[in-house]
Amino acid sequence: MKRLLTALAVICCFLACEKVPEEILVTSVSLNQATAEMVVGETISLSATVLPSNATEKTVTWASSNQSVATVAGGKVTAVSEGQSTITASAGGKSATCIVTVGKKTIDVASVELNKTELSLTEGESETLIATVKPDDATDKTVTWSTSNNTIATVENGKVTAVKEGEASITARAGEEEATCKVVVKKTIPSGAVDLGLSVYWGTTNLGAGKPEEYGDYYAWGETEPYYSSQSPLTWKNGKSAGYNWASYKWYNGSSSTLTKYNTKSSYGTVDNKTVLDQEDDVASVKLGGKWRMPTDAEWTELSTKCTWTWTTNYNGTGVEGQIFTATNGNSIFLPATGRRDNSILYDAGSGGYYWSSSLSTDRPSFAWFFGINSNDASRYDDYRCSGFSVRPVSE
Repeated sequence: MKRLLTALAVICCFLACEKVPEEILVTSVSLNQATAEMVVGETISLSATVLPSNATEKTVTWASSNQSVATVAGGKVTAVSEGQSTITASAGGKSATCIVTVGKKTIDVASVELNKTELSLTEGESETLIATVKPDDATDKTVTWSTSNNTIATVENGKVTAVKEGEASITARAGEEEATCKVVVKKTIPSGAVDLGLSVYWGTTNLGAGKPEEYGDYYAWGETEPYYSSQSPLTWKNGKSAGYNWASYKWYNGSSSTLTKYNTKSSYGTVDNKTVLDQEDDVASVKLGGKWRMPTDAEWTELSTKCTWTWTTNYNGTGVEGQIFTATNGNSIFLPATGRRDNSILYDAGSGGYYWSSSLSTDRPSFAWFFGINSNDASRYDDYRCSGFSVRPVSE
């Protein structure tokens, strides 16, 4: 019994002397990032560091200040909707936070399409292109427009304006995608002209005429008014009663050696080396304005060599004779056999046509080049500048 009591005493003494383990408190909690920017549907993982590392209670609890914006579970943050939420990590009475800002999910542009891939315009004309950006819910569907050559065609918010003849590419760009439209700009065809596919547009009527079959007026080369005030009855203007001869001519001073303008040889008068009519002496330019003028000798040659010509004795049932010039594109013009006025007489009307060019005959400057037609021929010739010929205007 004595021994038992002694053993119990020893055990009690041992238990009384054993120390209770000391609790180690958390001194801090920190997160691997203090802020985060996310988009809807995105997830990130936050990691929490609890100090000291041997703290008695290191369990981390997580919380979100706005679970409609972002949720958190075990440090995994999920963006729910646009807005801001504070994510808190807590352990042992300490905590750390990360401010999470959630924006819209970025949806890239997949494609850009234009309603037209080719566009044909005439100078000054406009047309609006429409760009379609896919997908419909792309984050940024802003379209920027550009042109490869703004001297040919300009673009603003899809509106394409033709500037001058040529080709340009219009580009619509959204995100990293783009689409292009080829723009072909043609010259503006003025009213009263036809496109024969040549270097200039040809007028459909003679100067002074209202219809293709009408003869129109007769002019001396370099003069901008006819010498008559009426053709029916023929009534001459004051000082022009001699009709179409040197006595009436503006750029002449009484003899074949006294030309006062448009001369390349001293034996013919004052030399100025002008070989093409100035605009103020070009009757088509003076009467019609704009880009209208008389054709050059080369342009008449182009007409005759690049078009087929056919003599008719009854143009469109009018009974008028002349040449029809037909281009490869199917368009055509009619030159009536207007004849010519020399002195006070009209010659060859109905059998031949005489049409001035704007080009001087440089070998004999008292002559200028003209284009003549008859039932068998359509060719260039030169004749005295004081002769009264028809004028068929052209436009650039």
